[in-house]
Amino acid sequence: MSVTRASDVPGGALNPRRLIAIVFADMVDYSRLTGLDDTGTLRRLLTLRRVLIDPAIREHGGGLAQTAGDSLVVVFDSIEGAVRCAVQVQQQVPAYDGDQPPDRRMRFRISINIGDVIPHGTNLHGDAVNIAARLQTVCPPGGVCVSRAVRDHVHDRLNLTFTALGSLQLKNIAKPVDAFVLQVGAGANPVRAVALPAPDFPRSPDFPRSNGWRLFAAVGAGSVLAGGVAAWVLLGAPGQAAKPIEVASLAAPSRLAGRPSVAVLPFRNLSGNAADDFFSDGTTEDVITALGRFSNLLVIAKSASFRFKDSHSSPADIGRALDVRYLLGGSVRRAGDRVRIGVELTEAATGRLVWSETYDAKVGDIFAVQDDIAKRVVGAAAVKLTRFEQERGIGRPTNILAAYDYVLRGRDLLSHATRESNDDAGDLFQRAIDLDPNYADAYAALGGSHFEAVVSGWSEFRAEELQRAEALAHKALTLDPAATRAYRLLALVSLYRKRYDIALVQIDRALEINPSDAENFAYRGAILMWAGRAAESLPWLEGALRLDGGSGFTADRLCSAYYLLRRYAEAVEFCNRALSSNPGRNTQMIAHPLLAAAYAELGRQQEAETERAAALRQWPFLDARIFAAQFGTDEASGLMLDGLNKAGFH
Repeated sequence: MSVTRASDVPGGALNPRRLIAIVFADMVDYSRLTGLDDTGTLRRLLTLRRVLIDPAIREHGGGLAQTAGDSLVVVFDSIEGAVRCAVQVQQQVPAYDGDQPPDRRMRFRISINIGDVIPHGTNLHGDAVNIAARLQTVCPPGGVCVSRAVRDHVHDRLNLTFTALGSLQLKNIAKPVDAFVLQVGAGANPVRAVALPAPDFPRSPDFPRSNGWRLFAAVGAGSVLAGGVAAWVLLGAPGQAAKPIEVASLAAPSRLAGRPSVAVLPFRNLSGNAADDFFSDGTTEDVITALGRFSNLLVIAKSASFRFKDSHSSPADIGRALDVRYLLGGSVRRAGDRVRIGVELTEAATGRLVWSETYDAKVGDIFAVQDDIAKRVVGAAAVKLTRFEQERGIGRPTNILAAYDYVLRGRDLLSHATRESNDDAGDLFQRAIDLDPNYADAYAALGGSHFEAVVSGWSEFRAEELQRAEALAHKALTLDPAATRAYRLLALVSLYRKRYDIALVQIDRALEINPSDAENFAYRGAILMWAGRAAESLPWLEGALRLDGGSGFTADRLCSAYYLLRRYAEAVEFCNRALSSNPGRNTQMIAHPLLAAAYAELGRQQEAETERAAALRQWPFLDARIFAAQFGTDEASGLMLDGLNKAGFH
C-alpha cells in the first residue's frame, strides 16, 4: 500500500487524492484459534461481523474497503465516526464473546489514522494507509491506537481518555509517529459527543464502499514494476548461458510421448530418526529437479510419485499408475557431516534392475552426487547426453550442511500453508543465507515466502512484499543463472501484476532450463488462462497433468480453462477433481464458484445452488464482479460474470 505513479498502474490514471479516516482492525491469535477449532472460530467471527461489527460500521458512516479473513480496512469521511465505531466495537466484543473460555475469546487490535489516500479500484495507496497499518501492530489487544492527528481532532469532542505511547519509529515509515491508546475497557466512559461541530469531508464517487477483496489465485491489482525489470528479463539474467530450446513445442503430446519417462520414488530415511524425513524427502526433490534439466527425459512430479511413499506395490503396478518406463528409488542415511545415498533404477514393466550405486559423501559433495545420479539415469535410459545437457544438469548449491538443512526444513514448512509456517519458513531461509550468502536457492525460497504472504492475504503491505520477493529472485539469478525457482517466482509476481507477456517470458526461461518441471508447465498454462487465452493454455495444463496427475492446482486451472471455452461438463469434471485431490481452502475458493457457474450454464440449478452455498462458506463476502474481473479480457470476465449471476451470485 504505497504511493504509485499513474503510469505504473495498468488500466489508466489514478483517482484523485482524498482526505479520509482509515481504520485497520485485526483479530488477535486468529491462526491459533482456527487451529483449535477452524469451523467454530469462522462461524463465531462471521456472526460477530453480522450482529456487531458491520452494523457499527454502517451506523457511524463507514465503508468496508478491504477484508482478508481476520482483518478489515474501513474508511470514514468523519474522524469522529471512525473513533466512535472503533470504541463501540471494542466495548461490545467482550460482552458478546464472554461465554468463551479465556483462551478462546476473540479480541481485536484497531488503529486509526487520517490523511491523504489515493483510491484505485479496491485498493488504497498512500503514506497515511501505511501508518494506519503499522499502528495496528503496536496496539494492545482489545485497544484502539490512534495517531496524533486523530487524537487532536477528537479529544475535545468525545469524552475519551488517551494514553500517550510516545514518538514511535514504525517500520518503513520515514518519520517518527506520535501514537496514543484509547481507554476502552470496562472502566472507560461510554462514547458520547460534546456539543461541538463535526465537519465532514466530501466523498469521491469512485471511493470503495463495501467491496471486499481477496488476494486470489496469484492474480491481483497492479502495483509498481521495479525499474529495469522488463528489460532485464527480456535480455536474460547476467551470465545466462542456457541454450534455448523450442519451448512452444514442449507441451505437444507427441513431444511428451516421445521421451523416456521416469518417476523418482521417495527416498527412504535410514537415519533412525523420523525427524530426518525432511532431509530424505528434500534429497528426493532435488534429484527430481536435477533429472528435469535433461530435455530428452520426461520426469514425473514429486507430488505424483510421493503418493507411493512406503508403498508395497510392485514396480509394474506403480509404473502403470504413473505411466512411466523407469522407477528410481533410493535411501538416505545421515551421520554427522556425512551422508550415504543408495539408488536403484528399475525398468517398471519387468522389475529388471538397470543400474544401482551407493555414494558416501560429505555435505559439500551431496549436490555432485545428485547430479551424477541424474546423468547416470539418463545414460542408463539410453538417451544421448550432449555437452549442453551435461552442463545444464549442474547447479550452484551450498557447501554448508546447516544451510541446506534450513532450506529443506523451510520447504517442508511451506507445504503446511499457514501464516505461522510461512513465517517460520522465511526465518529458516534467512538463516541459510546468513550461513552462506552465495546460496541461490535460499534467496529464491525466501522470496517465495514473501510472495506467499501476499497471495494468501497475510500481509497488509503487498507492494512492499512483492518488491522484496522480486529483488530476492534477481539476487538468486545473479548467483545462479539456472535457478529455475527464481524465474518461476518472477513469473508469478508478473502474473499477480497482470503483466502476462512478461510472465510468459520468465516462465519460458524456467522451461528452457528444466523442461520436465510440472510446475513450470502448470504455471505457463495458468498465465495463458488468466490472460484470457484459454485455448492456448490447454496443452500446457494437460501436459502438467501428464507429469503430475494428482495436482489440484492444475485441475482447477483446467476447470477455469474449460469454462472459458464453454466446455462446461469438462469444467465440472476438473473442478471436482481439484477438490478431491487438494481440498484446501485456496482450491475451494476457486473451484466452488466455478462449479456453481458451470452447473448454472448446464441448467443444473440445484447443484449450482449447493456450490454457491459452499463458496460462501469459504468466502462469505464474495463479489461476483471482483471474482470475474480476475480473468484477463472483457470477454472472459463477462462470460464468468454471466455464469456467476445465473448461479445466484451478485
